[in-house]
Amino acid sequence: MRGKNGHRRAGLVIAILVVLGLLTCHALWAGGKDEESTGRKVIILRFTAGHPYAAASWVKAIEDFYIPEITRRVLEETTEYELECTGYYGGSLAKLGEVLEAVESGTADVGLTNNVFEQAKLEIFNFDWWPPFTSPNLQDVVAAYEAIMDKFPVFDEVLARYNQRHLGRAFNMATSFELVTNFPIETLEDLQGRKIAHGGSMIPWLQALGAVGVQSTFSDAYTSIDTGVYEGWAIPADVATTFKVYEVAPYVTKVGFGSFVNGYLTINLDTWNSLPAEVQKIMDEVGYEYTQDLYRREMEDLDKVYGIMREAGCTITELSPQERQRWARILYDAKVGEAAARKADANGYPGSEILAAYLKALEEAGYEFPYSSP
Repeated sequence: MRGKNGHRRAGLVIAILVVLGLLTCHALWAGGKDEESTGRKVIILRFTAGHPYAAASWVKAIEDFYIPEITRRVLEETTEYELECTGYYGGSLAKLGEVLEAVESGTADVGLTNNVFEQAKLEIFNFDWWPPFTSPNLQDVVAAYEAIMDKFPVFDEVLARYNQRHLGRAFNMATSFELVTNFPIETLEDLQGRKIAHGGSMIPWLQALGAVGVQSTFSDAYTSIDTGVYEGWAIPADVATTFKVYEVAPYVTKVGFGSFVNGYLTINLDTWNSLPAEVQKIMDEVGYEYTQDLYRREMEDLDKVYGIMREAGCTITELSPQERQRWARILYDAKVGEAAARKADANGYPGSEILAAYLKALEEAGYEFPYSSP
């Protein structure tokens, strides 16, 4: 006869088998990843971004919107395929400034490349950073940027050079950049000799005032200010709260530099060419929707961030219209926008033509520059 332990072991085995059977049935019913059981081909895609999920709305838009949406639509709109997508963020697969190369090599299938950290390879993509003090209206900026990309084939040509293409027009974007510093700013002279960080494109705007421009990343901002590597950032207000920069730089000066497109969701061309046409169509369509989802997130965050900083005891001021116009005039007289465009011309891009078209698109949208455009 079996003892009590034998009966218990037998009962445990039966219970485990029952649970496994239920899980198997559930997986089959839910459309599990077993190709033989579902009759679908499983397409595996690796996504990457340099910023961490927890701190970046654009990464959240990938993980919480883009990936679930393409996965759902492929299941619903095709009969032969399903997607298995995995996100690698915050440098786990590619750091900032490495995403373009990761997608190019196929280390990642899809990546969110920030053009401000790829100044050499993606020079022409930075055209919206060339003219100073552009529109703070993010929706108008995105529409103007998209119109330029649709008009000039050079953007697709450059991405193809690095073995990738856009997914629709999936843009990363930023609300108006401001100054977040560990010292107060009332006049332009307060910036002279000060070390101010930025991703790269806005550094000439700072240097024109006698500031010391330092190229850096959002992830380094808190520690670098806290340890004295630099004294502030030209940064969007929502990013300043996301990365807690205001804790070490409690002076927030609203300058109104303008809003920008500063990144793109791209896919490796070898991966793209291996995908069925119906899957490609879905990924492109959702790419356009990603931009709208991220825009909504950015606007929602912007409504909250100044309250967060006020509650933390930050000093929030606005640069006077006279000082802002004075700064804009200095940059216009220094021809910083034209200089960047001419540099792109010399490198074989239609830089001056693109700059003129972009300025015109913003003016047609109703924006009035604080200086005379070229």
